[in-house]
Amino acid sequence: MVDLDGMIKFFFDGGFYMYPIAVMLVFGTIVSVERMYMILFVYSTNYSKFMQKIQEYIVDNNIEKALNLCNSNKQSAIHQVFKAALLNADRPFEEIQAHVESAGLSVIPKLQQRIPFLFTIANVATLLGLLGTIAGLIATFQVVGTVEASEKQKLLSVGISTAMNTTAFGLIVAIPCMLVYGFLYNRINTMIDEIDHYTSRLLLLLRTGSAYFDRFSSDNLISTKQQPMKKENKTIDISSGHTTAEDKEHKEHKEDKNVA
Repeated sequence: MVDLDGMIKFFFDGGFYMYPIAVMLVFGTIVSVERMYMILFVYSTNYSKFMQKIQEYIVDNNIEKALNLCNSNKQSAIHQVFKAALLNADRPFEEIQAHVESAGLSVIPKLQQRIPFLFTIANVATLLGLLGTIAGLIATFQVVGTVEASEKQKLLSVGISTAMNTTAFGLIVAIPCMLVYGFLYNRINTMIDEIDHYTSRLLLLLRTGSAYFDRFSSDNLISTKQQPMKKENKTIDISSGHTTAEDKEHKEHKEDKNVA
């Protein structure tokens, strides 16, 4: 069972610096909950399933349905990047690429939004805890210097214990913030890599059409491996002056004839 009275005493014994650390705790909690929700539930999507549906619509030459699918989730980064490509599908390939890059530059920062705050909050909370400890120790030694020797040890132990509360509280706030920051940072990088991968596949599909499926067909790869290698016919390399064995034999026969 949580000792609520002990937690309250722990907080107030820490002194002034416990309050700014508590403010860091509130901000860190708000940012963590908001970013976790947005990254895991709003911005996230099933990339492979989404790509498969877009592929089917493009093969059927139904760009309108593909655009409707992109509009079904206006918060998702990959939906908006694909939308930029499909809206300009009839343009030159270089222009499609430019629109895709522009869309990526506008939506990717939304994934990274407010994530650095968690790193800053963790560092500030730790530093405030250390500052509170140092300030508490300074105040304790000042008081100890004005009392009798019999009371010094008691006041010193109480003062040090109280001063350490700020360091402990600062670490209590900082450690979860750093864990959430690390998790979200890796998750966002994974999402960006997946967006780049599937966007490249979409651009390849728009550029090559049916040849796209030939390139990514496993059956095609297998048949290529099983196909026997053809013997290359050696030809005369005029530029290098090399001749085939047949030409060499013909040349020798001609020389014998001239001698005769």
